[in-house]
Amino acid sequence: MAGRWVMAGLLGAVLLGGCATTGTHPAHGSDDPFKPVNRKIFAFNQHLDRVLLKPTAEAYTGLTPLPLRRGVSDFFSNLEDIKVILNESLQGRVRPALLETARFVVNSTLGMVGLVDVATPMGLRAHGAGFGETLGVWGVRSGPYIVLPLFGPSDVRDALGLGLDSFANPQSYLSNPSALWGTYAAQLVDTRSHYLHQGLLMRLASGGHEYSFVRDAFWQKRRALMRARRSGQ
Repeated sequence: MAGRWVMAGLLGAVLLGGCATTGTHPAHGSDDPFKPVNRKIFAFNQHLDRVLLKPTAEAYTGLTPLPLRRGVSDFFSNLEDIKVILNESLQGRVRPALLETARFVVNSTLGMVGLVDVATPMGLRAHGAGFGETLGVWGVRSGPYIVLPLFGPSDVRDALGLGLDSFANPQSYLSNPSALWGTYAAQLVDTRSHYLHQGLLMRLASGGHEYSFVRDAFWQKRRALMRARRSGQ
């Protein structure tokens, strides 16, 4: 618990400091005042993925039967629904929150604690929502672009939201360190296994300018999402 509060506090300080450093360009656009540091973290993330994450995900995919991999993915997706329910509610999106709650209840019971996704065939599709979006709906500006170690592209508002979202993650309340980090590692490998060809596609699309490509794609996606959320979609 103390670690999560420290993370939230540090990210909050970054948020305030980041907004202060951007002057009249604090929230939107290609503003990248931390570009030198961002590039180094971006390079670190790429190296880590190349030497560890991707090979591990490839081995996991090659050695683990598809039904078992699907069960692992569905289990972690079910846990994510708790965060979605909370943030949909905080954003005042009553109907999506109720539908997400129904999805969670169905998968947690009929789906054997989320190991089988029985809600999607019933028309209860998964949605995404995080505290970063909630802060945006509440009027908090995004701040400048930053690259987080391991987590990748973000802005200071989403980085703060990432820390706050940990409070809605049941995994973070595991008292056994081995279980805690083991479940995080399993989720990371599972997530990476769904994007094994992403690196190649990014290199082809970016024409050798991966850093700028990822940054611009991040801004475009976040602007579109926030426009949709603020319009009630």
